[in-house]
Amino acid sequence: MTKQKSSRRKFLKLLGLSTTASIVSTNTFLGNNPDSEIKKLNPEQQEFMIRYEKWMDEFTDVIRIKKEKPFDLENNKKMDLLTKKVEKMKPELTAFLKDETFAIIYMASIKRVKDEIKF
Repeated sequence: MTKQKSSRRKFLKLLGLSTTASIVSTNTFLGNNPDSEIKKLNPEQQEFMIRYEKWMDEFTDVIRIKKEKPFDLENNKKMDLLTKKVEKMKPELTAFLKDETFAIIYMASIKRVKDEIKF
């Protein structure tokens, strides 16, 4: 297994995209009417999602560059830093994912990153 594939697998695990989560699509969580199913998050969850969205924006930019320039050293360093950053967020994310409402919103929010990761 190449280092790139290994890193990608590690990243997907860090995002909490286990086999079970991957099987259940965002549409299953959101149903036909997402607005009626998604409730407002508590302040701590909202703050976390704001930070996580910012991280996803940064990571998406890094992924775009990686697709165009896979050996860009600076970009690869950014990817490593962002991976370490999300590792630090994992305990908090794991705790919040126990809340069904948070899990629904989280799964919907990571869809764009999952789409971007597809090489």
